[in-house]
Amino acid sequence: MHASPQEPSTRKLSPIVIAVGLVCLAAGAAGWFYLHQASQLPTVWAPPERQGLNAPFITTSDVIVDKMVELAELKEDDMVYDLGCGDGRIVITAALKSGCKGVGFDIDPERVAEAQENVRLHEVEDRVEIVEQDVFTVDLSKADAALMYLLPWMLEKLIPQFQEMEDGCKVISHQFWIEQVQPDAIIDLIDPKDNHPTSIYVYHTPLKIDRTMERGKPPQAGNSQ
Repeated sequence: MHASPQEPSTRKLSPIVIAVGLVCLAAGAAGWFYLHQASQLPTVWAPPERQGLNAPFITTSDVIVDKMVELAELKEDDMVYDLGCGDGRIVITAALKSGCKGVGFDIDPERVAEAQENVRLHEVEDRVEIVEQDVFTVDLSKADAALMYLLPWMLEKLIPQFQEMEDGCKVISHQFWIEQVQPDAIIDLIDPKDNHPTSIYVYHTPLKIDRTMERGKPPQAGNSQ
């Protein structure tokens, strides 16, 4: 005797099962939408700007700091200015390596406090001062060298202040060049922080303004290293 085949089940799905299914479907759709939108975003990351301040704070690798100080060729009786000094590592290193005096300027009170503490920790209070001040208001006429890691628009805006420095003083910038100003040297190196190539631009005062230089394009220097 053969058993008759079972009739197809006609039971309805419970409300709980339906609810779970709808939640899973919604989650899957949201995930797809997020991935799709993320794929449309630019891949180059830019650091967030500090509200009300001129530039983001990005630390400079020790290797680059040492090279900048070396290129400044500072002597014990020199005065170096660090524009946008951040934690003060550039001006402190300059004082430690050459015995010179220096002033670091930053508009961010948190960075100023941090730099002042670093000055104390490295015991260079007699040679280094940290000042809370907008770099665009700094009198550079007393500086023998100005070192910095600032954005391009800031460097260009500082040109009149650079030109107030005595002839033969040095302006040294990490990563960014001064638009339409011919550098005296360009030093290319690898930043050990991210293994990316970077450059240090060295200028002497008075700056060599050249309006024929193409804006936005890295300059070339005949004695670059």
